[in-house]
Formats: sequence, structure tokens, C-alpha cells
Amino acid sequence: MDYLKQLFAGVLIGVGGMVYLNTMPEIWAPFCFSIGLIGVVILGAQLYTGRIGYFPLQRQGLGAAVLRYAVMLALNFAGSALAGLAARYFYTADASALALGKAGQPPLKALLLAVGCGMMMYLAVEGYKRTKNVVLIIFPVAVFILCKFDHCIADLFYFVYTGILPPVYYLPTVILGNSLGALALRLVFEEKAGAKS
Repeated sequence: MDYLKQLFAGVLIGVGGMVYLNTMPEIWAPFCFSIGLIGVVILGAQLYTGRIGYFPLQRQGLGAAVLRYAVMLALNFAGSALAGLAARYFYTADASALALGKAGQPPLKALLLAVGCGMMMYLAVEGYKRTKNVVLIIFPVAVFILCKFDHCIADLFYFVYTGILPPVYYLPTVILGNSLGALALRLVFEEKAGAKS
């Protein structure tokens, strides 16, 4: 069952991408994209970028945890790719400029933008955990889109939808940045949030 939750987490992020492609006027699109993470959090789906901030950092069982998160990420990617293929069949919106812009970023820029996204993802999930208020999901997600931060699973959706292949370094760099951003916030505020993580 966990595998299906991980697959559908990627699909839900892809649905957020579909909404983003089709929302007019465009000012609402970053806010509407958040339906993906709202679905993930409320349904208890397992999204890598929503959970990496809670990665167990103890040495005991570290190998098993790394494997568990790697499988989660792979299944998230599979779900996002399926959503991207479905979107190619459903829609004609042109997202090539978005995908090319992301694919053309140098590694350091992609890393730093991904760190910002990781921070916003952790803020969204932790904010909802503490308050049960979906507004705390909507605004961090909208911020990461408005700031053009890079989200590894959402970006894969756009690459599959457009058929544009990113450089080989792109997705590993964004995965690293998303992870570092989420873990940085968790570690800085661990005293306050530790009991809930």
C-alpha cells in the first residue's frame, strides 16, 4: 500500500502541474498548483519533497532509511511521469519556455533554487501539521512557484509533458537542493518542531 501512496503522490503533483498549465488568469496559477500538495498531505500520500525534512538522521537504520526514501522518490517520479504523459494527451498548452528555462540553468543556480523550494515544502507540511489549516500549504507552494524555485517531481512533470530532456546533472542537483532546504529548516528549528517530526 505504501508503494501506491508513493506513486499517487507523484500523480497528485502532476495534477497540480495540469492545473497550473490551464489556469487563467495566470496570477491564480501558483495558488491553484497547491492542490497537489493539499491532496498529498490530507490523504497521507508519501511525497519525497514533503517527507525528506523528517528524514531520520540517526546512524542506526540509516541504510534502510536511504533505501526507503530512494524508492519513494522513484515512485514519485513514476507517478509524475504518468501524469505528464496523460497531460500530453489532454492538453495543448505550451510549457516549452518553462521547461527550457529550467533545463538551461547552470548547476549552482538550480541547486540554490531547489534549496528554496525545499524550505517552502517543509514550511508547508510543518505548517499544516501544527495548524491543520490548508492556507499554510497554499502560500508556501505559491511562493516557491512565484520565486521560480525548482521542485524535482514537478519539474519532471513539465519535462515529460513537453518532451524536453534536461541535462544529466539537473534532476540530481534539484533533488539534493530540495533535500538540503527541507533538512536545514528542520535542523534549525528542531527544538521547537522535534516533538512533531
